[in-house]
Amino acid sequence: MRIKKAAAFSAAVIALLCCAAPVGADPAGKTVNITVDTSKDRKAISPYIYGTNAELMKKNVSCGSVRAGGNRYTAYNWETNASNAGSDWKNISDGYFQQSVSEELRNTPGCAALDLAEVCSEKNAYSLMTLQLAGYVSADMDGEVTKDQKAPSERWNKVELVKGSEFSLEPDLNDGTVYMDEFVNYLVNTLGDSKSGGIRGYSLDNEPGLWKGTHSLVHPEQTGCEEIIEKSVTMSKAVKAIDPNAEIFGPALFGYGAFTNFAGAHDWTEIQSLNPDYKWFIDYYLDEMKKAEEENGERLLDVLDVHFYTEAKGACGERYCSHFNDPDCVYNKLNATRSLWDDTYVEDSWITDTGAEFLPILPALQKSIDTYYPDTKIAITEYDFGGPYDVCGAIAEADALGIFAQNNVYCANLFTMDADYQLAAINLYTNYDGQGNGFGDTLVSCTSDDIETSTAYAAINGDDTDVITLVVTNKSFSDKTTANISLDGEYSYAHLYGINSMAAEVFDMSDSNSAVTLNGSNISYEMEPRTVSLLVIAKDKSALDKKKNDEVSSAVNNDEKSSKLALIGGIAGGAVVLAGGGALLMRKHGKKEK
Repeated sequence: MRIKKAAAFSAAVIALLCCAAPVGADPAGKTVNITVDTSKDRKAISPYIYGTNAELMKKNVSCGSVRAGGNRYTAYNWETNASNAGSDWKNISDGYFQQSVSEELRNTPGCAALDLAEVCSEKNAYSLMTLQLAGYVSADMDGEVTKDQKAPSERWNKVELVKGSEFSLEPDLNDGTVYMDEFVNYLVNTLGDSKSGGIRGYSLDNEPGLWKGTHSLVHPEQTGCEEIIEKSVTMSKAVKAIDPNAEIFGPALFGYGAFTNFAGAHDWTEIQSLNPDYKWFIDYYLDEMKKAEEENGERLLDVLDVHFYTEAKGACGERYCSHFNDPDCVYNKLNATRSLWDDTYVEDSWITDTGAEFLPILPALQKSIDTYYPDTKIAITEYDFGGPYDVCGAIAEADALGIFAQNNVYCANLFTMDADYQLAAINLYTNYDGQGNGFGDTLVSCTSDDIETSTAYAAINGDDTDVITLVVTNKSFSDKTTANISLDGEYSYAHLYGINSMAAEVFDMSDSNSAVTLNGSNISYEMEPRTVSLLVIAKDKSALDKKKNDEVSSAVNNDEKSSKLALIGGIAGGAVVLAGGGALLMRKHGKKEK
């Protein structure tokens, strides 16, 4: 398998070489000025923003968190491991989760959570498990559930959030009921609590505003605002009673329509009329959870959990278009991340058409938190800006990760089935050299004077400014862009890593790449079009070696190795450049085949 992959990769490289223009033939393109000031705007970066959902957790990605969530989890029966696909696939009940776990876990209660914990232990990642609140879970694995078999029926087991009697580590499979606090107790007794190897956080189900559509056989009525508060408070109290340090994530809202009025909940209009200060459902939810804390004497919501899928259209007018060969569509795609933070950006979408009152979304969420429930963290446990098989996917993902760091996001989890380039971008931040070295744990001031062309993010470790790590994008479709980078100190060493159109991998482009010119406190970097790069900048080489030794000691365990490919320069994707007539070496980091 390794040989076949290497041969295919080499063939792709040769094809690119044959099609590449001679060195220096590309137009000069734009110039962007980037300023790094390590003394300003320092903030801790949560390692959990580099996360995925469970569908991706066994891929070659050094992720910081994993969320086991999505539509499949709403009707997951932890006792038997049966689940229901809902509207995603014909309301089929089956053993979906058993297919992806080891044989020893397959018939063990809670196999989805046990598998999650196992992978997170291997990757040193935060584990987030979904709890079922909708009312019923699958009772069998017998295939499609018809409308006349909707709950309550023999095809479903009832969900009770609180058992009210003694827990058992061997759940009763014949009582027709599944207890959620018993599930948490089972996980704590099987794995340990949240501080000793167990599940770190619990999500209060998934996208409750959509249950009427996604799980119409379980919850046919539109979910009400008061209903979700009642269930959230009851479930949170039960979890905290068993594992006080476990974090509660809620309410896992699906998107903008849920943020505003909880997807048209029947009781929202009345609630807002009685509380005109509530601008949107987020205000109400936070306020009610704060009141619950005051009543119960403990915090019952640790993390405000929302999902964010861009509604921005391509230039073609299509949302999530696949026109990666169209410069205008690519421009729209690569700037769609600005709806997360930039109040000068106006996206082309139905949200803008209806006023876009709460865009950009991250400042709006933070404002509500500051007003109604201070110190609540923010999570975006589902998002995806697209582009799994195009370098644009890596550029947008790298940009999103920098935005999450800038805006104090606590946890973020990429959600998609295919994510080759997005995963490469995560690895750029978490494991750029294949040895566990990452972006840094402290964000510092980094500004670009042309964010439509190039965004940049800089980090250090702790207070140590001897090494700066800089991630910089070039969104230009076909032109090179020269980044003039100003540093606030004298540096003598720079090493370049990057992702380009050649392959969905992080490439080591060496410490002597002629595209990078370092002169004390200034760097000139000639970036190839449609690339995302990472520069490791050190005051001297020994400082970098110290950083690597410090990080490797606490790095994510991995069995990745590097393989070297000798490539000739001039590739449009910016893989390498000629230096004195000799070919630079580039390493492709990949997971070891088993």
